[in-house]
Amino acid sequence: MAYMSGLILRVADVDRFVAGWNDFGKQQFLDLGATSARISQSVFSGEDAGNIGLASEWDSIDAAIEHPAAVRSNPETAEMMKAAGVETLRRSLLVIQATRGSLEGKYGSLLVGTGDLATPEQTEENAETFWGQMQEGANGIQWHQAVAAGAMTGAYLTMTLSDSLDELMAASQKMFAQPEIQQLMASQNFQLTGRNLFKVLG
Repeated sequence: MAYMSGLILRVADVDRFVAGWNDFGKQQFLDLGATSARISQSVFSGEDAGNIGLASEWDSIDAAIEHPAAVRSNPETAEMMKAAGVETLRRSLLVIQATRGSLEGKYGSLLVGTGDLATPEQTEENAETFWGQMQEGANGIQWHQAVAAGAMTGAYLTMTLSDSLDELMAASQKMFAQPEIQQLMASQNFQLTGRNLFKVLG
């Protein structure tokens, strides 16, 4: 089972932070055992607008919980974070339920919702259905459930990556208008509670 650690930061000097991430920060996460790592900036997301998100994938919760201390203990990283004015706002742990396509792109959408618990088989079936509707406007999609995320624990999150938010949103609107999708969502009591549109920084 794979997990995603999601870190939300307030950063005073975004350019400096991005430069440090590209120079050595991302590689540090990979060296610590992360299977992927990316940073993004929330653009249209209510009170989170402007904040930086750092998402890293891990093969176990043990690995995910050990990496923050290892990152902070690196002098180069500590100096970069201080110089860039980095403030940690919150950290969450998500379980990765399914992935389709390639998680690459200039932009992304993060949908948050609630619903009934689904079996692994239902989750895979849902992923196939949604990907079939969304792939014309998306490079890839990943589905998660929040394991430890404060008030959001138990919520479902869907991250979609694309090179065009216009194409992504057109595909999304078309999908949600389909009777098949509406019936599927109703049968699992799914309720959309939020969306964050973001820009991938590295």
